Amino acid sequence: MKSLPVALLCGVLLAGIANAQAPAPGHPRETRGAPPAGPPKAADCGALPASLDGTAFAVDGNTLVLAGHKAPLTIWGIQAPELRDKDKIETVPGMRARASLEDLLEKADRKVKCRPLKWDASCQVVAQCTVDGPVDAGGHMIASGMAYGYHLDEALPWEARASQRYATAESLAREKKLGLWPLWLGEK
Repeated sequence: MKSLPVALLCGVLLAGIANAQAPAPGHPRETRGAPPAGPPKAADCGALPASLDGTAFAVDGNTLVLAGHKAPLTIWGIQAPELRDKDKIETVPGMRARASLEDLLEKADRKVKCRPLKWDASCQVVAQCTVDGPVDAGGHMIASGMAYGYHLDEALPWEARASQRYATAESLAREKKLGLWPLWLGEK
């Protein structure tokens, strides 16, 4: 019964996200409505917050929404399968990735600390997030095979070796065929 209120809250939060600003053309997420004239500049997004802490819920395998914050945030350095396909039908890999991130959040009583790096093309914060103290959410998703490294050429100013750590974790997950790797490798 504990998950029912969480499911209801997630539904409310996701409904709010569905009405948020449409991603820029070429953004991997689905475009809703007419695309903007061009991607916004970082200055258009406002000041980047120094940190974002609070209660988090998984939108998909690489996106969080924090209670009390309008826009969702993208977890730095990872890409997980899209939750919905082009016909807006939920995909099994997307649901598995989201469930994995939800499980991680649930174990940490949904408390996260996020360190923003930048704005993305749709004015979403891109941040490195930790749960339950030292657990790096992005690193966990990669190590469990539920996401792969994404834009790892962008270094984190506060952790110079994060990209290498993620790449190593991805290599090990792929080698051991953890999580979604059998699917990604074309195996059954």
